[in-house]
Amino acid sequence: MMPKMNEMVLKMNVNKSWRNFLIVGVVACTLALPTFASAEEMMAKSYDYAGIQTMMKDGMELVPLRQVAESLGFKVTWQDDTHSIVLTTMDGKGMMEDKNMMDDKGMMEDKDKSMMMGHTFHIQIDSKKITADGKEGMLTYSPMLIDSMTYVPKSFVEMYFLK
Repeated sequence: MMPKMNEMVLKMNVNKSWRNFLIVGVVACTLALPTFASAEEMMAKSYDYAGIQTMMKDGMELVPLRQVAESLGFKVTWQDDTHSIVLTTMDGKGMMEDKNMMDDKGMMEDKDKSMMMGHTFHIQIDSKKITADGKEGMLTYSPMLIDSMTYVPKSFVEMYFLK
């Protein structure tokens, strides 16, 4: 009788081990899945430069600003008097003409302003200064005109347009 009892106890222990193993596996998968989704979301956006004519200058790869910006949904405005460019977008909700938009009463409620806000960049040819969403900063490389086209480094696109 004893051997049958030991056999049953052994089978129960094996069953408990498998059950514990399955529970641990399910819990581990449940915890890991949100992590994989977050990692995918956190991966940096990228841009396919395959159809873009790039050029090298001083060891820096330059891209045509208008072509890249417009393909990413930005409105590009050239200001001839200051040799500067204004780039605006509304995060996929349409183009933003003026960041001081108003309703019929001359004012917008704060909740409406937050829905209307996008991104605005001001850059100037041969200047490292940039205004990005109202904040001033410095570029590592100045935008330049080459054959009547504005060129910026790829790093500019990645830093300001793809974040």
